[in-house]
Order: sequence, then C-alpha cells, then structure tokens
Amino acid sequence: MEDIHTTIQNTVPSATDTLASYLPRVDQFYIPEWFTMQFVANNLISFTPLFSYGTTIYSIEKSQTALGFSIDICATMLIASILRVSYYLITPYEISLLRQSLVMIFIQLILLRTSLRYRPEEYKYRNLITLEPLAETVHEIWFETFGSSRPPFFSSGWRSTVKNLSFKSFLDYISRVFIAIFYKILKFFDPSFKRIKSFWQWDEDKMFWKFLAYFATFQLLITFFVSHIMDWEELAQWIGSVIGSLGLLVESLLPLPQIAILYKLKSVQGFKLILLVSWLCGDTLKITYLVFGAKNISILFLFFAFFQMSLDFYIGGQYIFYKYYFEADELKEELETFELNAYVSRSPSTAQILDVERDSTCTADIPTPRPRTSSL
Repeated sequence: MEDIHTTIQNTVPSATDTLASYLPRVDQFYIPEWFTMQFVANNLISFTPLFSYGTTIYSIEKSQTALGFSIDICATMLIASILRVSYYLITPYEISLLRQSLVMIFIQLILLRTSLRYRPEEYKYRNLITLEPLAETVHEIWFETFGSSRPPFFSSGWRSTVKNLSFKSFLDYISRVFIAIFYKILKFFDPSFKRIKSFWQWDEDKMFWKFLAYFATFQLLITFFVSHIMDWEELAQWIGSVIGSLGLLVESLLPLPQIAILYKLKSVQGFKLILLVSWLCGDTLKITYLVFGAKNISILFLFFAFFQMSLDFYIGGQYIFYKYYFEADELKEELETFELNAYVSRSPSTAQILDVERDSTCTADIPTPRPRTSSL
C-alpha cells in the first residue's frame, strides 16, 4: 500500500512544479549573439543626432522663430559630414561613424529648412554689420605704429619712416597685424557681421541648397575619381588626410557661431538647454567610443573631440551666466540708478547751487542807483 502511494506521488506533479513550468526561468533567458554592448554603443553614436537636433526642430516649429539659434550650425555639420563621407571613399573607417554622418546630413537638412522658414529679419544679409576690410585695418596699424601713411618709395616720408624704424616697432607692427587677422577670422564665425560674398547669409533660400548641391557633388566626384577610377594611391592618401583633418576641424568649430550669438543677445532666449545637453552627451559618447570602441582611429579625432567639448563647456558657462546672473546684475544696476536719480531729485543740484551763488554775487556787485537831481 505504501509502495502504491509513493508511486502516485512520484507520477503526479505538485502544484508548485506545475506553476513553475509556466513561468520563464532566468537561466533560460535568451539574448541574441549580435545584441552586445558594442552594438548598443554603435547605434547610440549613430542615431544620437536624431534626438539632439530633432528637439531643436520641434522647438523652432513651436515658437515659430529661429531667433537665438545660429543657422551656421547647419553649415558646419553639413560640410563636416560631407567631408567625412568623402573621406570614407579613400580611407574606410568604422561603419558606425559613416552611418552617423549620413544620419547627420539627413537631420541637418530638415533643420536648415526649418531655420530658413522661420529666419528672423535681423539674420539676413542686408541687416548685418559691415566689417572693416583687412587692408584698411593693416593701413591703420601702420599709421599708428610708424606715424605715417603709405608714402611712395624713395620719398622723404618713406626715408623718415625707414630711418625711425626699429626692431621693436617692427615686431609690434607684425604682432598687431597677426592679432587683426585672428580677429577677422573670429568675426567670420560671428553671424552678426557680413561675410565675403555673403557666404551662408544669402537672402534667397535657394542659394543655400545650390551651395550644398555643388559642394557635395564636387567633393564626392573628385574623391571617387582619384581613389577608384585613376587609382592614384599616393595622391589619394594625401587628399584623404587633408579632407579628414579639414572635416574634423570644421566640426570642432561648431560651437563658435552659437557662442557669438549668445554674447550678442546677452540672453539664452531661443537656445534650448536640451541642445547643449545633447552636445555634451554626444561629445562624451564620441570620446568614449574613440577611446574604447573604435579601431584604426587617428589621434586627430581625439584632439578635435576634446577641443569641441571645451567649447561646449564654454557655452554652458554662458548659459548659466546669462540665465541666472546677468539679469540679476542688470536689475541691481537699474535699482542703483533709480535710487541715485531719486536722491538727486530730492537734493539741490550743483548747477542750482552755482546759480544761487552767482545770483548773490552779482547782486552784491551791482551798486545801488542814486536818484538823479536836476541842476538848475
């Protein structure tokens, strides 16, 4: 009897075993072999631009204005991405970085269309500030340094300038010229100043699309012709190194127009914090990927990535200052000015005191008139 009872217990499953058979077991959880951390990192680095610049597009569409957003960001990222794609034709690199460049071109074209649609009038070329030509600046520096204009050769003015020329004054002139050139280069990235041939400041929207079409076609055709059709190995490698370095340099200068526009506006209106956060997250992801995940990467990638991150941190400092401290300082100055004006209005001014003293002095100096007596 006991044997029969034991046999029934062994053959009939318990309620616990029956329930466990319907529940998933952790040790049987299936993870595909292709779903690795490197796969996740590659897709994050590739599709991050969709989120970072997609929020900017949504913000511009919602506010119906592109004020506070520098349209030069579109130019920077489009040119850099096209250069990176053409660089891939000569020297293939990580496919995830190529995918990121293609995604960046796609989202930047949408952002450019949105920014042009809601571009403020003050961003158009006719309303920008005219920058003094470099030749006139160099002439003014010459006049300030040597005290003379540009006289003709072998004239008395030229001889006196050469006679008074010293090594110290010459070095001072050269240094000031280099500073002026560097200043002009920085002003090129300032959207509030007019550029040569009104580059990326055209009043007509079609000029932007024509430039991008010509630039992309020429860039891709020349690299494909040199590297695949003519098969010029040495020339292709040289062109590839130039294109790669130029693309990294252009991309690293991305924050400069935004820095200039925030400095001009003295406000963060129109600039969304999510864009800055996405830039910093993108820089962090890029540097992490270049250090730990990428292969066959030049040291220039790291240098320009760190340089771009430093500029993004500078924009972060601008955002904090103009949002939380600049307005408070302005309010404090206005309050002090109001209190000073109130005090001045209550007390007699210096001019009034001087007028009173002048009146009293004049009254004391004027003799009292005597009555005339007629003599008979």
